[in-house]
Amino acid sequence: MNKTSTLKTESSFLKGLKDGIPVALGYIPISLACGIATSKAGLSFFMSQFMSMLIYSGAGQAAATNLIRGGETAIVMYALTLFVTNCRYILLSMSLAQRLDPSMNSLQRTMIGIFNTDEVFGVAMKEKGDIKASYFFGLATLPYIAFAFGNALGSFTTDLLPASLSSALGIMIYAMFIAIIIPPAKESKPILIVLLVALALSIVLECIPVVKSHLTPGWIVIICAVTTASICAVIFPVEYEEKKEEL
Repeated sequence: MNKTSTLKTESSFLKGLKDGIPVALGYIPISLACGIATSKAGLSFFMSQFMSMLIYSGAGQAAATNLIRGGETAIVMYALTLFVTNCRYILLSMSLAQRLDPSMNSLQRTMIGIFNTDEVFGVAMKEKGDIKASYFFGLATLPYIAFAFGNALGSFTTDLLPASLSSALGIMIYAMFIAIIIPPAKESKPILIVLLVALALSIVLECIPVVKSHLTPGWIVIICAVTTASICAVIFPVEYEEKKEEL
C-alpha cells in the first residue's frame, strides 16, 4: 500500500469515527439500562459484560435477560429468541452489501455484518459512493465501545445506586422500545397494525394460565413475533418493485 493510499484510508477511518460519535452517545444510556437489568437478573459483572459484547444489541440483550429472569435454561431457546429478535439485521446487511466497496474481502464483509446495527446502518447508508471498509470500521468503533462501557457502568453501579434510582434506570430499556416503535407507528398504518396485533397476542398468551404453565417466556416471544409477522405480511404485502426502490 503506497503512502497516498494509506493517507486516504486513515482519512476515511477518521471520518467514520467522527460520524459515529452521535451514535455512541446514544448507546450509553441504552446499554446502561441493559447492564442494570442483567445485574438484577443475577448475572455477574463479567458475565453481563461478556453477554453485552457478544450480543451487541439492546433488544437482544433485553430478550435474553427476560429469559434468564424466567428461569430458561435451554440454549436453543436463547438462540431462537435472539434470532427472531434480531433477524432484521439480515435485511439491513443485505441492503448494506449492495453499497460496499467491491474490493472488500470476505473477512471484512463478515466483520461488517457483526458490527452492523440500526443506527450504524442508517449513518453508513448516507455516505456517498461505495462504503469503504476503513470508513465503516471507523464508524462502528465508538458505538461498540460505548455500548460495552455503558453496560459495564450499569452492571458495576447497580448495587451502589439508591434503590429508587436503580429502579428508575431499570425501566429505561422499556422506554427504548417505546421510543423505537411509537414514531414509525404514528406515520405508518401497517406498522401500527403490527404493533397492535403483537400487543394483543402477547397479552392473550400471558393471561391464559394453561399457556403460562406450558410455555416459557422465550416461546411466547417467538410465537408473538412469528405469528404477527406472518399475519401482517399477508395483510400488507410489499411489492417487489417497492423493495428494490428501498434497497
